[in-house]
Amino acid sequence: MGLEKGPFVVAKSVSVEGDPYNPDTQGVILLPTDGSFVDVLTIDVCVKQPLKTRVIIDSMTQIAVITADGTFEVKYELLRKSSGNSDVLATINDEMDYQITNLRRHTNFPNFPIVDKNPSHGINTYVLRCTDLKCMIEFPPRVASRSLKATVITL
Repeated sequence: MGLEKGPFVVAKSVSVEGDPYNPDTQGVILLPTDGSFVDVLTIDVCVKQPLKTRVIIDSMTQIAVITADGTFEVKYELLRKSSGNSDVLATINDEMDYQITNLRRHTNFPNFPIVDKNPSHGINTYVLRCTDLKCMIEFPPRVASRSLKATVITL
């Protein structure tokens, strides 16, 4: 008996239990204050028939900030790395403005499904990447709970 040839799922998640505003909480990632990016989660998917394969990517990232001016800006990207190349599948540049009632604020970046219609033969590494675009020196944004899921469908 062989494996069933239906869709399969590869998933990884990090759940931050505790205070996402505390950089010492296990699993919390501080975004660099120099504008450089951080790959916050990756998953590997093996593709044997790229012309007949589609990969559906779902993702979520919780961003926690401490700010007195009521705004922060984060770039959120999904990439595919294979054979030494990187392809950006989706980018969101999001500036959040909010009424200041508390110095602490967090938001969940969306779980938006993306279809990769052109995966490469072999291992495709899907990457969830975040960048602090405002470069908040004193209290940089923190990446807390996050997830990345690939559903692989053979046509």
